[in-house]
Amino acid sequence: MQQKQLKATNLTVLGAASLSTTLPVVGTVLVFLFVLMKPEATSGYAVSERLLFWSAHIGLGLVSILLASKLTRPRLVRNAPPWLTILLTGLVGAAILAPLYLLLEELVPTRLADEPDDWLDLFAMRGPIHSVVAEFLEVTPVFLAAWFAVNLPLLVSRPELGDSPPGGPGGPGSGRNDKPTPRQSPEVENAGGSFYSRLPRIIGRDIILVSSDMHYLHVYTTLGKCMILGTIRDAIEQLGDNGMLVHRSHWVAHKHVNRLARRGRSWECVMSNDQRVPISRRNQSKVGEWYGRSGYVVSLAEGQPRTARRRG
Repeated sequence: MQQKQLKATNLTVLGAASLSTTLPVVGTVLVFLFVLMKPEATSGYAVSERLLFWSAHIGLGLVSILLASKLTRPRLVRNAPPWLTILLTGLVGAAILAPLYLLLEELVPTRLADEPDDWLDLFAMRGPIHSVVAEFLEVTPVFLAAWFAVNLPLLVSRPELGDSPPGGPGGPGSGRNDKPTPRQSPEVENAGGSFYSRLPRIIGRDIILVSSDMHYLHVYTTLGKCMILGTIRDAIEQLGDNGMLVHRSHWVAHKHVNRLARRGRSWECVMSNDQRVPISRRNQSKVGEWYGRSGYVVSLAEGQPRTARRRG
C-alpha cells in the first residue's frame, strides 16, 4: 500500500525522480563538471569566474528549453508524434538560446581572442543577423542532443497496466461512497475527445487522475497509466467538469475520489486505485465543500486511522 501512495507523486526520469527535480540537479552537476574540466572557452579564468560563466550558460540553456516547451506545445503540435514535438521544441529552444549566448559573450568576453578558422566564423562576421544564425547553427546539435536526452523517458515509455480495485471502480470493496457528480454533456465529451485520443487504447478512457511534471502529463486510468506531452491546463480545458484541480499539479476525476484523508496539517484525496493526491492549501476549502458532503474524512495522525463522518 505504501508503494502505491508514493507513486501518486510524479515519477518521470527513469521512474526515479520528477523532471522538475532532475533538471536543476543535472544543471548543477554540469556546471561543476565544466568548471573542473576547464574547457578552452574559459581558459585563463579563475575558479569563481568559471563558476559564474558556466552557471550562466547552462542556466540559459535550461530556461530556453522550458520556454520553448511552453511555446510549442499548444494546438500546433498537440496531435503530432512525440519525436516531432521534441524536435520542433528543440529547434525553437535553440533559436531562443542563440541571441542570449551572443549577448552573454558580449557581456563576458572570453580571454582568448579566437581567429576565424571556419566558414561559420567568417559567416558570423558579416553582420548581427549572420552572427545569430551562425550561433544557432553551432548551438543546435548539442541543444537537440540534450533535449532528446531529457525526453528519453517519454520516448522509451510504454503504457503500464495495473490491477483494478477490488470489485472494480465503485464496486464492492472499493470503499467508495455515492457522491454527486455532474452529468457529462455532449459538449464536454467533444471537448475531451482530443485528449482521450492521445491515450493508448490499452489503458482505456476511464481517467482517475492526471498529474503534471513540467511539460509531461501522467495519466492514470482504471486499467493503467501512461505519460504524454502536455500541461495540467490541457487536462482541465479538455476534460471539462468531470473532475477538479485539487493541486496545481494534480487533477482528479470526481467519481474516483473515495474520501479525503488528513495527514498532519495536509490533506489528500484517496483515489479508487489507492493513490493519494495532495490538496493544496488554497484548494482545501473548495475540495472539502465538494467531496466532504457525502464522503468520509479520515485522520491519519501518527499513522493511526480514525474515521469520522463529515457533517453537512
